[in-house]
This record gives sequence, C-alpha cells and structure tokens, in this order.
Amino acid sequence: MKKKAKRCTRLDSPGKTVIGLTGAIASGKSLALEYFTQAGAEGISADVIAAQVLTAPACYNRILTRFGRKTILTNGFLDKERLAAEVFSAPAKRKWLESLLHPEIIKRIHSLIKKSRKKIVVVEAPLLFEAGLAGCFTFTVCVVSPARAMLARARARGWTAAQYRVRAAAQLGPREKSSRSDMTLYNGGAPGELKAGIADLCRFLEAAGEK
Repeated sequence: MKKKAKRCTRLDSPGKTVIGLTGAIASGKSLALEYFTQAGAEGISADVIAAQVLTAPACYNRILTRFGRKTILTNGFLDKERLAAEVFSAPAKRKWLESLLHPEIIKRIHSLIKKSRKKIVVVEAPLLFEAGLAGCFTFTVCVVSPARAMLARARARGWTAAQYRVRAAAQLGPREKSSRSDMTLYNGGAPGELKAGIADLCRFLEAAGEK
C-alpha cells in the first residue's frame, strides 16, 4: 500500500500534465529526463535549479555562516563536494540545508512550469518523496536500475563505494521509491527500451490531452 503523500502546493497547471520523476542515486533519472525532452516534453532538473539556488546571495550567505568559509570554500569558491561531505556526515546539517533550499527550488520550478508552452512537463526530483512532494504532481514516475549498474555509474562519477553507500543511505531505497510511485520505468533492459517506453508514454499523454 502506498503511503499518503504530504499536502503541498500543486505544481500542475490547467491543460498540462506535470510528472514528478525520481529514482535512486545513479538509477538513470537524468537519462530518462533527456528521453522525455526528446519525446517533446519540457524537462526541468531540480538538481540544476538547486545549484543555482546554492549561489543565490540570500542562501549562499546563510550557508557560509552555518558551515564556515574554511570548511566549504576552495580558492574562494563554493566547493560542492566539500559541502556534500559536510551534510552527508550529519543528518541535522542535511535537514537544515534542505529546509533552506527546498522552498526556493519549488518556487522556481513552479515558475518554469507556468511559463512552459509544453503540454507535458517532467520534473526530475531525486528527493521527491523525502521532501513530501508526491502530491504536487499529476503523477509520479520512478526510474529503477540493477544495483551493480548504479554502483558502476557512481564510480564513473568519481565516487568511492563508501561515498556511494553514504549518499544512498540518506535517501529512501529503490524499492521504497518504486512502491510509492504511480509508475516505474526500468533502466536495465535492452538498448533503446527505456527511450521507447518514454516515447510511448508521451504519445499516450498527448493523445489523451487532445480528447
């Protein structure tokens, strides 16, 4: 049984289907988002917006005050890897940072959705369920992938196995994310299978919207 989502501001707009796309670390969410955009949808990455919010003056100054310049700066610039090491080492620090960033991220996502002229908008949100955002979307989709493939992708990013496990442990597990989602996309089948499945889904939604 799916857990009831927290109440939140709806992100969908009249005439638009807004999909919340999530999945475990290195499951292939960004690839899925790319396939959605190739199929004609508007693609929005919460991680990209989070990077913008991190350096916005109001948030940036509060982050420096909280963690200290020497802790998270390298050559005068915000070092995201050092910041990640700080927040993933202590749940309280991570929750503080998320409480600072999430409201502004949601605000910017909502603005982009309203401005979009596309009928289908897909928001890639790694912490969709953790942040209580499931009820904000028309429906949710989870990308799942074999454990070995996810670890291999994490290593390709330069992470050690230990770093991957720490970051993965800070989120809901793949099975839990999948069980809470309205739909699951498998990223571990034959080449082109994920892309074809997403294209079919977009065609279905476009046709349903025209009725």
